[in-house]
This record gives sequence, C-alpha cells and structure tokens, in this order.
Amino acid sequence: MTMKRFLTALTLVFFCFTMGAQEGYFNSTVGKTLKWEIRDGSGDLFGYCHETLESLNGDLTNARIRYSYMFYDNNNESVIGSKPFEFEATIENGKTRAFVNNVAKALKSGDYMPVGDLSSIPADIKVGDNIRDTEIQVKVLTVFTARNIYNNRSVTARESVEVPAGIFDCFLVEDDEFFTGSGPFHVKTWVAKGVGMIKQVIYKKDGSVNQTLELIK
Repeated sequence: MTMKRFLTALTLVFFCFTMGAQEGYFNSTVGKTLKWEIRDGSGDLFGYCHETLESLNGDLTNARIRYSYMFYDNNNESVIGSKPFEFEATIENGKTRAFVNNVAKALKSGDYMPVGDLSSIPADIKVGDNIRDTEIQVKVLTVFTARNIYNNRSVTARESVEVPAGIFDCFLVEDDEFFTGSGPFHVKTWVAKGVGMIKQVIYKKDGSVNQTLELIK
C-alpha cells in the first residue's frame, strides 16, 4: 500500500453532507454509519469499510467535519486495531481540504476506502447532466502535499440497483480521478438521494476492474 493510493482513496465521504433542507446524494446524519463490502478485481471478497459521520459544523461554504472509519479484512479482522481512524475535513470559502494526522493507519487503510467527491453532486441531477470538475487539497501532518482532481464528470444513467443492503433508485455518476503522481482512474458510482453511495466500481488505466464496493448496511 502506498501513500499515493491512500490519498487518492481518501476523499469520498469526507464531504458527503449538507446543512440545507434540500436532500443530497450522501449521508447527512451525524452518528449514522454506512458499511460497504469490498471485492477485488476478480470478484473475491477483500474486506469491509465502516464510516461514521461524527460531527458537522457550518455549511457548504465554510464547515468543519469529523469522520471515523473502521476497516476489516476478508476474515472480518480489523486492519487498524481497535480504535477508529479519525480525521477532519474543512471547507473554507468553498474550497475543500482533508487532513491526515495518522500516517501509519492511513497506509494500512488505503485499499479499503471508496473514492470521489459526493458533496459537489447537485441535488437536482438528471441523466445527461455534466457535473463541474472539482479538486480537494490533502494535508498530511502539517503540509499540504497533494491534490485530488475529478474531471469529465457526468450522470450517465438512472437505474434500480440491488446490493446486500436492499434495492435503491440510483443515478450513475462517472468521472476520471487523478491524484498527484497517480492515476487516472475511471470511476462509476451509483448514488441514492438521502442515502449516499450504494455501489462503486473503480477501473485501472487499462480498463480492468481494480475494486468494487457495495452497501451492506
């Protein structure tokens, strides 16, 4: 596992929230935990990701958010010990930044995290829409060391998607994601309003599947 792969994976649900009344395509409930099952490119079980929104203060222009994660291997054993991996993200004047303070846990957990930026998906999307490009700065310890860039973003389908957590009415959002020194990855993410990411498939540069995540709870 490299720090590059971790930072590329770092930015999915850090920013999946809203302070307004309009419902978006993310989990906006403090204390709620989303759980995904992860499979590798061959379809074999790789592990699990559990994400909890711990706190949220502010709005989509200026905010401070805190998340905690637990990651488990295919034997349901924690890969980071008994304590969650906690970190913060901020939005300042509309610019999003992520903060990584525990490098050891970051290196162990990179392959277990989804990717993307759900907060910039408008609440009123429809098939055929193009979504604005975006980027997130990442700070490791005390230095901003990288940018995660999301390009060629579009809504390509509306589908009923069945995963272990149930059947969801989803929009399929596709984009190309690039981290400083790594990528691009082509990513397909199925999102449901008021829930968040239901399914995600991450493709390598050669078009093969790198990883698939599905919501289990």
